Amino acid sequence: MSVGEPSLNFCDPIPGASVNTAAVDSGLKRSLTEPADRFLARTGKQIRAAMVNASFHAAGGKGLAASKIADAIELLHAGSLIVDDIEDESVSRRGQPTLHCEIGVPLALNLGNWMYFQALERLSETQLPTRVTRSILARTLKTIRRCHEGQALDLGSRVDDLTVSHLYPIALEISRLKTGGLTALSAWLGAVAAGGNRLSRKALSRFGMSVGICLQMINDLQELRRFVEGAERYDDLRNARVTWAWAWAAKVSNRKQMHGLQSRLTQAAGDLHQNRAIARELLEFVGDRGDVFVNQRLQRELTILGEHVESTEDLRMAIERLQGKG
Repeated sequence: MSVGEPSLNFCDPIPGASVNTAAVDSGLKRSLTEPADRFLARTGKQIRAAMVNASFHAAGGKGLAASKIADAIELLHAGSLIVDDIEDESVSRRGQPTLHCEIGVPLALNLGNWMYFQALERLSETQLPTRVTRSILARTLKTIRRCHEGQALDLGSRVDDLTVSHLYPIALEISRLKTGGLTALSAWLGAVAAGGNRLSRKALSRFGMSVGICLQMINDLQELRRFVEGAERYDDLRNARVTWAWAWAAKVSNRKQMHGLQSRLTQAAGDLHQNRAIARELLEFVGDRGDVFVNQRLQRELTILGEHVESTEDLRMAIERLQGKG
């Protein structure tokens, strides 16, 4: 730059130019807020938001003080679904095309990440004491980081490459880091918003972890069952994910049977017929083991929790919604 030449400051307006706020708003609406609203409007059980509110009341909270927190948790979950769908190359979500199939991968990826930041911003606006808000943000950031570690483990672990004895512990760790972690955070946040004591916060966090793991078990089984019944989505099998169906099958079958299934999965690749046959065999191995385990675990956790909180009624209703009973 020569002496006397003016420096360029990007904070200053360009001479002779004016900002067309209408054009900016229109661009953001088209590429960000409208797709976000459409995705959030898709029906779901909203288990995590229900967990926030139910834990809030269980810890003695009154009114709707947890609503911003519940919204933030749903944003975190929605953002993770968008990114997961991209990573899994999924084509449908809740009966509709996945967001990246609608608006393209770059915009969908940006939107999913934007939802994470929106969630953090809402958590910072809860009007709770500063010390509490700092604790909330710190725990949320740690949970998000661990969710990504769980996702890395999920993406990097092919069921047909693993030793049979490793299937159960890896399925558990993935569930604990991802679904379990976010649901535990939901329950803990509800207790914190209610001003619950350390014991109730710890008990609700443990309960949320168990609910989240059971939620993953239910989702894994549902995808397999729907696929066997004729649905075209089979992302977990297509991507050779370590799901609970494989973990349970490894517990009740012998090594030769499991090695045979793993080998057939490798050979099946994208063959719909072969993958359906594998799904059928997995479900035969599992039987009702998964459903029985989930039901017994949730009822046991409710009983334990009842010793530490004022009421478990709202949480019981949230669990019934999770199991499709409400």
